[in-house]
Amino acid sequence: MHPAQALRICLLLSSLLLARAEESSYRFESSTNNMAMSSRGGGRVFVASNNYLHQFTRGLVLERWNRTGPRLDGPCEKSQGCCQRWTNTTNVNRILVVDEGNRHLITCGTVRGGACEMRQLSDISDSQQNEKGRVATLDLRASTLAFPLLIDNSTHMLTAVTSTGEGSRFIPANCKGDDSYYEIKETRILLRSLEGQVTGSLFLNYDSAFDEPSVDLPTSEEHQFVQGFHLNGAIYISVNAANAKVVFANVSSVREGVLVNVSCSLAGSGPLQVLSSALVSTAGSPSFLAAVLSRQEQPQHNALCLFELGRFNAVKKDLIAMRKIAIASDTIDSTPLFSYSGLLSVSATLERNWAVIFLGAEDGRLIKLVLDENMKVLRPSILIELQDESPIKHSIMFDKIDPHYFYLLTERMVRRLKVANCSKYSSCERCLSAQDPYCGWCVNEERCSFNSECQKTIWIKFTGQADSCPKVAFQPSAIADTLDKAQHFKVILKGNLGNVNRQKGECMMRNTKTSEIICHANYSTYCLCRLSSETYLQLSNQIDPFVEATFQLMSLNITIKLHNCFNSHASRGNSPCSNCVNSGCYWWATEQKCSLFPNLSKMQACPHVTRAEQSTQLDLHIYLKDAEILEKSNLSCVYNGKVELTYSAMWINKSVIKCGRPTFDDERRIIPVNLIHTNDAKNIIDNPNSITVYSCDDRKADCVFCTPQKSCTDSIVTSINPDRVASSERNTLSIVGKRLNVGSRASLQIYGMADHSADISNDCTIENSTLVKCVLPKAIHGKKTMCLLYDSEEDCAANRTAFLEYVTNIRVTEIHPAVSWLDGGRRMTISGKNFDVVKQMQISLSEGRRSWIECSPGQVNWTCESPFMQNGIPGNYSVFFRFSGSEQQVNMIYHENPIFYNFTEVIDEKQLLITVMRKKDSLHLFKSDVKIFVLRGADGPLECNITEVMDDKIKCVLNTTHISISELEVRIGQKYSSKLIPSPINNPILFGLFVIPVMLVIFIVIYCWASRQKDKQFSKKLDCQMELLESQFRTQIREGFVELQTEGSDVCLLRDYNSIPFLDYKHFATRTFFPESANESSETSFVKDLIVTMPQRAQEQSDLNQGFNALYNFLNNERFLVISIHVLEQQKDFTIKDRCRFASFLTIAFHSNLVHLTNVLDHLLKDLMDRSSAQPKLLLRSTETVVEKLLTNWVSLCMYGFLRESVGEPLFKLVSAIKQRINLGPVDAISGKALYTLNEDWLLWQVTDFKPLKLDVAFQLNTEADVERDHDSSSRFEVEVLDCDTIGQVKEKIFETFYNKYGYSQRWQMEDIDLEVIEKGEHQRLQDIDQTSQELEGGKKKLNTIGHYHIPNEASLVVIRKREKGSKPVIPDSEWADNLCHLISPQSVSVESPVPEQGKKKFKVKEMYLTKLVSSKVALQSFVENLFRSIWSLHNGKPPIAVRHIFDILQEQANNKKITDPDVLHIWKTNSLPLRFWVNVIKNPQFVFDIEKTSHLDGCLSVIAQAFMDSFSLSSQHLGKHSPTNKVLYARDVPHYKEEVKGYYRYIADLGSVSEEELKNFLTEESQKHQNEFKEKDAMIELGKYIQKYSVQLESGPEGEDLTNMRDAIVQIREYYVQKSTCSWE
Repeated sequence: MHPAQALRICLLLSSLLLARAEESSYRFESSTNNMAMSSRGGGRVFVASNNYLHQFTRGLVLERWNRTGPRLDGPCEKSQGCCQRWTNTTNVNRILVVDEGNRHLITCGTVRGGACEMRQLSDISDSQQNEKGRVATLDLRASTLAFPLLIDNSTHMLTAVTSTGEGSRFIPANCKGDDSYYEIKETRILLRSLEGQVTGSLFLNYDSAFDEPSVDLPTSEEHQFVQGFHLNGAIYISVNAANAKVVFANVSSVREGVLVNVSCSLAGSGPLQVLSSALVSTAGSPSFLAAVLSRQEQPQHNALCLFELGRFNAVKKDLIAMRKIAIASDTIDSTPLFSYSGLLSVSATLERNWAVIFLGAEDGRLIKLVLDENMKVLRPSILIELQDESPIKHSIMFDKIDPHYFYLLTERMVRRLKVANCSKYSSCERCLSAQDPYCGWCVNEERCSFNSECQKTIWIKFTGQADSCPKVAFQPSAIADTLDKAQHFKVILKGNLGNVNRQKGECMMRNTKTSEIICHANYSTYCLCRLSSETYLQLSNQIDPFVEATFQLMSLNITIKLHNCFNSHASRGNSPCSNCVNSGCYWWATEQKCSLFPNLSKMQACPHVTRAEQSTQLDLHIYLKDAEILEKSNLSCVYNGKVELTYSAMWINKSVIKCGRPTFDDERRIIPVNLIHTNDAKNIIDNPNSITVYSCDDRKADCVFCTPQKSCTDSIVTSINPDRVASSERNTLSIVGKRLNVGSRASLQIYGMADHSADISNDCTIENSTLVKCVLPKAIHGKKTMCLLYDSEEDCAANRTAFLEYVTNIRVTEIHPAVSWLDGGRRMTISGKNFDVVKQMQISLSEGRRSWIECSPGQVNWTCESPFMQNGIPGNYSVFFRFSGSEQQVNMIYHENPIFYNFTEVIDEKQLLITVMRKKDSLHLFKSDVKIFVLRGADGPLECNITEVMDDKIKCVLNTTHISISELEVRIGQKYSSKLIPSPINNPILFGLFVIPVMLVIFIVIYCWASRQKDKQFSKKLDCQMELLESQFRTQIREGFVELQTEGSDVCLLRDYNSIPFLDYKHFATRTFFPESANESSETSFVKDLIVTMPQRAQEQSDLNQGFNALYNFLNNERFLVISIHVLEQQKDFTIKDRCRFASFLTIAFHSNLVHLTNVLDHLLKDLMDRSSAQPKLLLRSTETVVEKLLTNWVSLCMYGFLRESVGEPLFKLVSAIKQRINLGPVDAISGKALYTLNEDWLLWQVTDFKPLKLDVAFQLNTEADVERDHDSSSRFEVEVLDCDTIGQVKEKIFETFYNKYGYSQRWQMEDIDLEVIEKGEHQRLQDIDQTSQELEGGKKKLNTIGHYHIPNEASLVVIRKREKGSKPVIPDSEWADNLCHLISPQSVSVESPVPEQGKKKFKVKEMYLTKLVSSKVALQSFVENLFRSIWSLHNGKPPIAVRHIFDILQEQANNKKITDPDVLHIWKTNSLPLRFWVNVIKNPQFVFDIEKTSHLDGCLSVIAQAFMDSFSLSSQHLGKHSPTNKVLYARDVPHYKEEVKGYYRYIADLGSVSEEELKNFLTEESQKHQNEFKEKDAMIELGKYIQKYSVQLESGPEGEDLTNMRDAIVQIREYYVQKSTCSWE
């Protein structure tokens, strides 16, 4: 491929991708109301819909949405005493105005009496309410208009509202005279102020900056305001009353405005109404008001009319009253500029001095008009055709930042689109001939684009003048027929090339047929291309060869046609001379030859035929021009190209010849005529106009066709059938009219406004004089003009045209009923859109779709029978409809076949009432679904008239009583039937004497036979089940073996571990200190940034400070503190919980003085060891004393840095890997059990078959944070799920994948988001529980899964924000969870599930799946080992100082107590560090990370923590077949870990003791690193409460201690708390 071509293709593809990315849309849940835009903050778009307000970025990424309704509201100020009952009222937005100056958004709706709210442009949820009512009308039938006015750099708002007072049709009869009713008494235009406080009286009041800011319209007739605008200090508002009007007024004096009637000469009858209006600015001085006008109830005559604004200022006024607007006595008239059926809206803009108008229509088309300087339409075009054909009622809104885009608002959607589709024009000529001022030719990139998209190159714009596209000219421009010497060409570049220096380039030419380079030359003013004879010969052998010229100076690549004079005779056509001359060659007239060289005859121009006239019935005069050179030539006329119709021509003068004219006896059509040389029929005189004659003898100028009697006639098309057809089908069109049998053949031409060329159908049959049938061509949807042509006609006649509409948006909208039984045959009514064009409809189930069932049409809807469900399984299924060349999928529900089990008969006068009993179901049968027949043998069935259908019975009546019913048949639909026989009548005497003994004997015989048969069947069934169980065991064991041999770590973890969600220091500490109060205030009550204290009074504060100083000194006295702890621990009511809390308060109180806290800890540890000398191995095993809890807290604080830097990442990887391993297989959403786990208690052994799926997930959460982090709606990735996953589990997997990819900087709550599946452009919301959920016996419901919704592999899902907040989560509490199930089914059998075949039910034993524990262990082994080794490895050869200090104390105490058993010291170290700290961290990762720990995750971590502790154990494990699996799982690994632990302990012991200075520096650094993190004073106060509580016991103290100073301090502390309790701030 040529480099220039490759570059052009790449640019084209990139532009298409960019355009697709920049054009976006958003669909709303409710109907839209208004739209506005702000240019601040990069631009924001606001859309108001029923009960909602949305805030978007310019790219329509949803930033925020705010619910505005419904709310309990009414038309009065208060509900009490209101004339109308207050109800939940939908808030419909009436006013949406952007105040750029104050950065406000003004919204007013149909609640709160039409009052408004002011919202911030950056955040619509930040709002203030204004209580001034009656700004907007509450009744949607009464108009409300508002738009901003920027006057003197200040924003004002003009409002115009229709009166809803007592004289109007809008006020209810019972509200007349009610003063509290929100009525608007006058139809008023008012200029309002946007200054001042929103809650103040000036806001939205009369604008005091103007003398006369309001005016009232007459109340004699109802005025409805449409649209308005502000220009040069004047306002223009279009109004509808009895007819169309316009209000014109100056802003400085609104009261002096005038009401002007406007008129436009539309077709049809009736008063005119304005549907939409807009300002049309021009490059010159005049501007116009563009209005879409319509006749009432006649949308086919809608048209666009222009009214020059200057005419409104010159109208004559009739002043009628004060405060009332003046009425103009003149009417401003206009003529339609453009007409189109169903026009609804108009918008206009000015682009490069060209006025461009956009028109919205009810068929979903957006029409673009470009106007010339005379305000005439240059070329209408269809810019947008909405596939759903939604009416475009709202005027489009141009992007204030990039005017090349606009926003289109329809009923349920807003779209951001380009103002022009320039890329569809592939050449410069097509680009400029489109006459679109937005589009121009980008020369270097060789594409049609906006000017802004053409960077650093020449952009040729549409000017309306001559073509300025770059072209290549050859001199000579043709090939000669002589090859005597080498030839050369001059290659010249022409066209609008800007300031490009043409003298510093190169050019290269290539034969496009052979790809051979012809020449390569430098470019000065031209390129001189020299050709060899061989190259020249190759070109001369081609008919008009194509040559590609490439110019390096501009990267131009242009292919042109080089004419071949020598071979031009092969394609001369109907004008050989003109073709030759236009090719740059010379025509030798006498030789009839084309040559590169001129002839000596010096012919000035080509002789050619201009016209033909019939002089007599038998003669034809042909007029020629430039025919002097042919004066002596013998010429002939040939008719219809037939030799037998050739007539000799006779010269009358130099420019006229006469030919004979044949009679056309059997033909009624147009006859082509050519003039030829008599000696050579192939040599044709140029006939550029292709002259023709008519077969008629009538000489009427407009006579084209005639009857067989040669009388002139006109054919007329009166109607066509059908006039609406499907675009995707080749329909047969019946054309009805008069005198349609003219001509020998007919053709059909169809063209539309958006079509670049007309569609032609030559498949037409002339049936008779009133009917022609044609097969329609396929075409794009829209309204077309059909034209009937005959023979060689090219132009359409007005009396043979009609309008035809092609329809594409054909779809099913409703199935009723959407429920069927399994056998099918239920008649369903199918409603849809555009069903009038559907000729055939078929229905089929989604499985296979091999057999289609024909449906029958009705007047409006179609009727189909539900298909037969072959698999016999009830559920939610997809049904396919096929019509008009397309298919559509619709969901419907299949239930079990109805069950009828008995019937009764009751005789009522002359009727027999029959009641058929049925089992309750969810089919909701109708009378039309059921037929009941009494079977009478040879007499045939007798139908019973259905009278009532209920859930458990059906009643019918027979108009006879003389019948004995032996059998009854119930038919449901067309395919299902059930036969019933009557219950036996009980006669007690006969039954007792005869029937009972016989039945008893029969019963005994049957019982004996059945018992024997049952034993045989049971034995056979048992053998079958044993074989099945054995087979399943073999299969499961083999699968487990294969899985163990092939298992590896296949988890995909977080990419960027800098974004691991670590908890900060203070939250880690408080969760460790108070694990039992993680959700209580204790966790944060001592964190400084969460505490707010109230000021104290000066004197009280001073006294309290003295008391607190006593407490502070007491706690800082190591001796007092140690004695106090020992005394407190001796108290029986000082519980373990109190001891732990005391230790935690103590840790927080001295967080800034860890040296003092460490001394206290060391002292208490020594005292504890002294007390535990009898059983030293039990030391530090539990947490029953203050010092044990204090040791835990101290280690946690000192080890935080090591934990975060060295162990945090392996621990997070392990937790993430466990989560992914659990989710690799099925997980029961109710119990949490999973197939892949480490804990036997959490093993899901009741697993069913499942298969993995890959889903393509896109995010449309659209928050401002998302945009900043570039993780917005453009985030799209692949997520692996299982078909048995619930919707909630799929959400978790999606966000887990998101976090692994982007980190944990963004977090969402699962209940705040929804999932939608996209299938064939349709969105379906996925929920765990909905109406399609499977219901089981006992009232339980089964959670919906991916398989339940039949979602295929690689399906597309969208993550969106839930619009309905506060919906109930899937499993909120155990009470509701008891009514749900997932994978573990309850004992009851599904109502909808068939009973499984006996002997084929799968047997499942838990032990079969124990291999899953081993495979999970293998998959996670690397993560476990990395975690363990990160704990006992020595980073930089140095263990943490805190570990060394604790081990030093333990070693010192062992030496002091002369303990020689090394096992004791090993146990002490294990109990103080791994058991007390590391196990707590491993089992509780939520202490370290901001994550949620599930019960299942806790079970898996417990197994790992057990293996971790076993690694520190000195005892050997003796495991057997009855040992717990949690121990057996890591039995082989624990011995290796034990050796590593011993080496770890041994290495620390060899390092020696840590110095006091090194320890003190470490503790001081840790205190300073996290200073001011806690409220230490409050912690001391909590400690003082314990001292106060046990002050009496503390004063007595232990014997042998001098406690004088301690007692004095305790007295001061007690007095401090007494004073504290009496303080006012307390």
